[in-house]
Amino acid sequence: MPQNDPISTPSAMTLTLPAAQDAWTQPDFGAVLLTELQRAGALIGPLQHGIRRGSHALTDDVSLMVLQRSESADDLRVKAGLSYFSIIPGCACEADPTPMSELPEYVELCIAIRRADSAATLELLDD
Repeated sequence: MPQNDPISTPSAMTLTLPAAQDAWTQPDFGAVLLTELQRAGALIGPLQHGIRRGSHALTDDVSLMVLQRSESADDLRVKAGLSYFSIIPGCACEADPTPMSELPEYVELCIAIRRADSAATLELLDD
């Protein structure tokens, strides 16, 4: 995972993940992290930006898999794979020949959580 200081990266959203930080050593860490990210609305941008097949990310059915973890005195870092779906919406006309089907998508994120205050950043990782 990148070792730069992701906490200093400017962001439009102030994100804190205290429940994820508290669950760091627990077996349900991934589920807690996903719930907290969804509650904060933090996945919309990365999932939309990571689309490869569709044009609109669907954020209601997202799966998160923890791929790698590391920790230091200052922060906790997680490399996570997220599986989700996207769509290519048609015109929504009655006679629209384009079926609205969900397309599988996958992205990887680096999530850094600062220990001092649970402030967090998300970094979309390239393929």
